[in-house]
Amino acid sequence: MLKRGVLVALMLVSSTVAAQTPQVLFQSQWEHDIGQSVGVQASPRGITFVDDPAHEYARVMRASISHNEDFSRIANGAPRAELLLPPPVRFVQGHTYRIQWSTMLPAGTRFDSQQFVIVTQVHQDAKSGPPALALSLQGARYAISQRGGAQYQKVSAAQWLCCADSDVGKWVHWELIYRPRESGNDAYTELRRDGNIVFQARGLPNAYPGDRGAYLKIGLYKPNWKKEPTDVDLVSMLYGPVTVVEQ
Repeated sequence: MLKRGVLVALMLVSSTVAAQTPQVLFQSQWEHDIGQSVGVQASPRGITFVDDPAHEYARVMRASISHNEDFSRIANGAPRAELLLPPPVRFVQGHTYRIQWSTMLPAGTRFDSQQFVIVTQVHQDAKSGPPALALSLQGARYAISQRGGAQYQKVSAAQWLCCADSDVGKWVHWELIYRPRESGNDAYTELRRDGNIVFQARGLPNAYPGDRGAYLKIGLYKPNWKKEPTDVDLVSMLYGPVTVVEQ
């Protein structure tokens, strides 16, 4: 029979091992549409599922927005075609997450030199305002921005990334390692593009104050499209499988 102290020690070791075991929070190959639990912020044809033109995957998600669409009944009325990943995909401060997804700019893509479009974001739960993390297209380049802490309306870290124009018609594989902290203490954000680290921010605020329910949005959001000059009247992007793991 195990003594009480030994038993308690074994229980603590077991608990620690369990806590360190990665947990898959969400995984989808888009082979059977989105399922009932995934939220949709899009017009009726804004989110569709099509065969992969590059034949890497079976089916992929296509997000599209058109300048002449009426977005007045979608979220805040801004042009968007997004999926909201359901619970348990909620980013708790101090926990570490690994997010993997793929994007493709379809053949014939035209780039808007006058306005950005967000293509993936971590959105804060309660407060309004810019997303805590946003991967966007600005002209023919990708960019990433990070916000958090008391000055959450301001960017705490950002970086231009390269060459979206060279990605037309091919898959780009993204990986985000994200440990949110509103204080910046122990906060960490790392973005990889095709296995290469393209952005790192350590010790800088990357979560809104008091937020324990931030979530992931996959798709397009172009907030100023109807208000400001633009070069394009159609924006589309393909999305491959999405996996979210808590480490």
